[in-house]
Amino acid sequence: MFFGWWVTLSFAVMVFLSTGIRFSVGPFLKPMVADLDLDRASFSLVIAMSLFLYGAFQPFIGRLVERLGARPVLVAGTVVLGGSLALTGAVTRLWHLALIYGVGASLGLAATGHVVAAAVIARWFTRRRGTALSILGGASMAGLSLMVPVAMWCVLTIGWRWTYAAFGVAVVALVLPLALWIVRESPEALGLEPDGARGDRTGVAVGAVERTDIGHAVQTVSFWQLGGGLFTCGFSMSLLSAHGVPMLTDHGYAPMLASWTLGVLGASSVGFSVALGALSDRLGRRPVLAWLYGARALLFAGLFLVRDAPGALLVIVVLGGASMAGTLAMTSALIADIFGRFSVGSVFGTIFLVHQTGAALGSWLAGALFEATGGYGVAFAVACAILLTASILSLTIDERPRTVSRLSPLAAGK
Repeated sequence: MFFGWWVTLSFAVMVFLSTGIRFSVGPFLKPMVADLDLDRASFSLVIAMSLFLYGAFQPFIGRLVERLGARPVLVAGTVVLGGSLALTGAVTRLWHLALIYGVGASLGLAATGHVVAAAVIARWFTRRRGTALSILGGASMAGLSLMVPVAMWCVLTIGWRWTYAAFGVAVVALVLPLALWIVRESPEALGLEPDGARGDRTGVAVGAVERTDIGHAVQTVSFWQLGGGLFTCGFSMSLLSAHGVPMLTDHGYAPMLASWTLGVLGASSVGFSVALGALSDRLGRRPVLAWLYGARALLFAGLFLVRDAPGALLVIVVLGGASMAGTLAMTSALIADIFGRFSVGSVFGTIFLVHQTGAALGSWLAGALFEATGGYGVAFAVACAILLTASILSLTIDERPRTVSRLSPLAAGK
C-alpha cells in the first residue's frame, strides 16, 4: 500500500481526537460550573475564547509546519495538549481554566488538528488528493459523533476531573507514536513521488508552482472566494452545534430525540465524506464544493421547517449527512491545486481563521437574534442565504494552478 495512506490514517486518528475533544465540552458544563462555583456565562466566555484562539493560532501553526516541518509541530502540540487536558482536571479557579484550557489546550488542538494534517496529506497525493483529504472529514465527524457520548459516560462514571486526566493520557499515548514513527513530511522524504504525479515531465516549459507565499496568495481572488465559503461553513456549523438542539426542543421534539438527531447527522456524514472526496477526484473540486454549500442550505431549511414529524426529520438528517463533511477537505485540496502542495499550511491556516471568525459570529448572532425576535427563524434564514451565496461563489473559483516558467532539460540539451 502506498505509504501516503498510512500517513493519512495516522492523521485521521489525530483529527478524530482533536475534533472530538473540541466538541465534547457540553458534558463537562454542569459538573464544572457546580464544582468551581461558576455561572454559565463565565464558563461560556472561556469556551468562546478557546474557540477564537484555536482559529487565531492556525496561521502561526501553518507557517511553522512549512518552516520547521510537521513532525516537530505535532510532537510539541501533543505534549502541550496532553498536559493541558490533564491539568484542566486540577483547576480550582476561573483564571486557571482560562489559562490552561482556554490558551494551552487551544494551542495543542491547533497543532494536532486539521490544518497540519491537510498540509502534509496534500503533499502526498495528486491524483487522489480529494479522497485522502476527505478521510479527514470523515474522521472529524466521527469524533464529533462518538467522543461526546464517551465524554458523558466518563464524566458520569469517574467524574469530570479524572475524565480530563484520562483524555490527556490518551492523547499522548495515541498521537505521539504516530507523529514519531509514521508521519513523514512528504513522499520525497522516502524517495517516493506524490500519488498520481509519476511520469517523465521533461520538456515541459511551464509548470505548476509547488509553493506560493501567503503574501501573494492573499492578493488573489481565489483566496477570498475560498475564505468566504469557509466563513459560511463556520457560521452554519457553529449555529447548529450551539443552537440546533434548543431549536428542535422549541419545536416540540423531546430533548433526547433532538440530541440523537444531531448524532445521526454526524454519523451519516462519515460515509458521505469519503464518497464525495472520491467524486471530486473525478469531477473536480468546484462542483462538489458548490453541492456541499447548497445542500447544507436545504438541510438547514428542512431542520427548521419540519415540525411534529420525527420520521421526516430522520430522513432529512440521514440525507443531510451529504452536506456536512467535505468543505474543509475540498477547500484544502483546492488550495493545494491552485497555490502548490507546499503552501497548504500557511494558506489554509490563514483561511481557517476566517472559518473560526464565522463560527464565533454564528454562535453569538443566533443568540442575539433569538432574544430580539423570540425564535431562531431569522438566524436559520441568514444561514441558508449565505450558504446559497457560497454555493454560487464556489462555481466561479479559478482553480487553475498558478504557473511559473522554467527551462526544460530537453530544451537545455539542445
